Amino acid sequence: MGNSGESRYDSYFGQGKRFVGRIQELNMLNHWFADSVAPLTIFSVTGMGGIGKSSLLSEMMAVSRNRGATAIWMDGRFCGSTPSVFLDYLSSAVGLETMERGGDCPPLSRLRTASARNRYVIAVDNYEELVLLESWFLEVFVNKIPANGVIIILASRPEPASTWRTHPRLQQCLVQLPLQHFTDEEVTNYIAGVGTLNRHMAGKIARMTDGHPLGLALAVEAADQHCNIRLREWAELSHMVSARLLHELTLPSLQPMVEVLTLLETANQELLSSVLQTEVTLQEYQVLKRMSFIRSDPSGVVLHDLARLHLLRDFRQREPQRVQAMRVRIAGILRPLHEKAEPHERNQITRKMLLLCQESMLQHRKYADVSADSLFSPMEAMRMEDMPALQQLLWQWCQYSVEPWQAPLYRDFLDELARRYPEGIVVMRDKSGEPIAMFITVFLHRESSEILLKYFPDEMQECFTFDEMKCDPDQADTHYAVLVAARDDVPGYKREELVGYMALDRLSLLGDGARVMLVATNPNLKLFLQSIGFQMRKTRTRVCDLYDEQADVMELDLRKEKFGDWVMSLLNTETLASGTSHSTAVKERMSWTETDVRKMLSLLHSPGELQPYAERMNAMENGIQFQIYVLDLLEGRTHGICQQDQMLLYAAYWTHAGNPTAAAQVCSMSRATFYRHLRAALKRLARVL
Repeated sequence: MGNSGESRYDSYFGQGKRFVGRIQELNMLNHWFADSVAPLTIFSVTGMGGIGKSSLLSEMMAVSRNRGATAIWMDGRFCGSTPSVFLDYLSSAVGLETMERGGDCPPLSRLRTASARNRYVIAVDNYEELVLLESWFLEVFVNKIPANGVIIILASRPEPASTWRTHPRLQQCLVQLPLQHFTDEEVTNYIAGVGTLNRHMAGKIARMTDGHPLGLALAVEAADQHCNIRLREWAELSHMVSARLLHELTLPSLQPMVEVLTLLETANQELLSSVLQTEVTLQEYQVLKRMSFIRSDPSGVVLHDLARLHLLRDFRQREPQRVQAMRVRIAGILRPLHEKAEPHERNQITRKMLLLCQESMLQHRKYADVSADSLFSPMEAMRMEDMPALQQLLWQWCQYSVEPWQAPLYRDFLDELARRYPEGIVVMRDKSGEPIAMFITVFLHRESSEILLKYFPDEMQECFTFDEMKCDPDQADTHYAVLVAARDDVPGYKREELVGYMALDRLSLLGDGARVMLVATNPNLKLFLQSIGFQMRKTRTRVCDLYDEQADVMELDLRKEKFGDWVMSLLNTETLASGTSHSTAVKERMSWTETDVRKMLSLLHSPGELQPYAERMNAMENGIQFQIYVLDLLEGRTHGICQQDQMLLYAAYWTHAGNPTAAAQVCSMSRATFYRHLRAALKRLARVL
């Protein structure tokens, strides 16, 4: 199917070659052949390793020959670094294509005869290898090509240099063709060519490869030959794809950076240096950004999802101990950053830390399995048009989770929650946008507790006190987990894997210092939750039991800045092995809570009553000294909190203490917005203290 290694994996389909997809790119070539003028055209085919560049070039060559053109194929790796070597190679390639053995006719003489009636197609694979010749190729070679009857196809991993796009003559000739992964339809067509794979195996292959052509070809070949892909074959698949990707690295120092990105997802130059404990130079960072399987985003550089999947799997197989050590080191670096970060950045760090401890959550998988490498889109809030699919998901969940008489209750609850608190329902979608799983949590406060008490009064009585259920929305810090439901017919995924993926995502809610509670009857769910740090206590009554399965209250309390401690306890294999609970690991830590800060600020006008808080500070003798310190923070004389937090806290607790309406007006906010930002400001001040 082409001339390089990545194309050979199509050869086992019968006697002829098999080519799938790339319709748009081939149509552009056919349009050029249909053009009676046939102007000089340059196709730039780009994409990550294994994406199918060589295969597309091979197909384009076949199409060109069928159209009567002279098709010349060259490999940039063998073109040399001087014009004379390049021209010698071109001469040999032209002679071979035209079956002319003599060397007396220079290649450019043949090319000068090109016209709309006598067309030439010159394909250069691995064009990035011509970096030393690029200026000559652009300014001399291409300029000697006739203006009609020639198309040049350049295949490379990086995009063409800016000189191509800004060249006064050639920018009009350049057509960029960045290759994407196969679509679902193309994957289906490719797999269908085997004809012997069952639906589950086909779905598993589609999931594991995400339409990456080389990965798809390797997986289909393995499945066709072995009938069933074992873990060893998947590891070998990842090793082969990883080798292809890492072959692109031109500097030895880049591989450790790629290894860090497999664990971190995104990182900037500073974070890479911290993890590797050595300086990452600007030159190295810029070279890394240009890799075909790496892209830039506002947070730094990020691996392509499929590249990360295979690189990480290969890294784990080769050096599991180094992977674990690197996880612990990265978490230790992220932990203080997480505590000091602004809300948006904190959410990003939370996700990174959860991914680091993902493999520490694999002890019990019968309810939720977080081992799956998912390529689904992130969770998102439900939309009203999702309701039919969500009701179907709920109906399936009720079949195995509650007694029959309870099913209508849950149906009514879902309808009312969708109307009043739709943000509490998040969904996972397949590539067509159809919901395949949902997770329902309710943020507990005075207003939301009404709906929970209406449908689940017994569970609420078991979990919460009256005061907890009647707290103000701006003081809420607890999530009540209602249910997680997933389809069992998603190709390539078990229901437990979808549940695990959603559970991992929802744990990110705790990154801002929160608590989650639920009543559980499923023994496998209890084991899973206990393995990741949840505390279990018996219910006071038996009314929540399900048949012979006893109900228990499960709680994970990460308030008082315990999220970082929790992550480190999961990563600490000695703690996990000894069965030491999360609560024991973090119980001794003394820190300021949001409630502490709220009470302290309410006393800010009475320095005599601040004495107990002053005693918690180093080198703070009395309440007056502590009052001055806090006012310096709020008025910006002492560095520590941002300007918006200074404005909010100063208005709420000093200039307009006891009058939130006036404080909100001074800050030009509605009361709801004011309360939301004030709570976040209190948390950040707690971290500073």
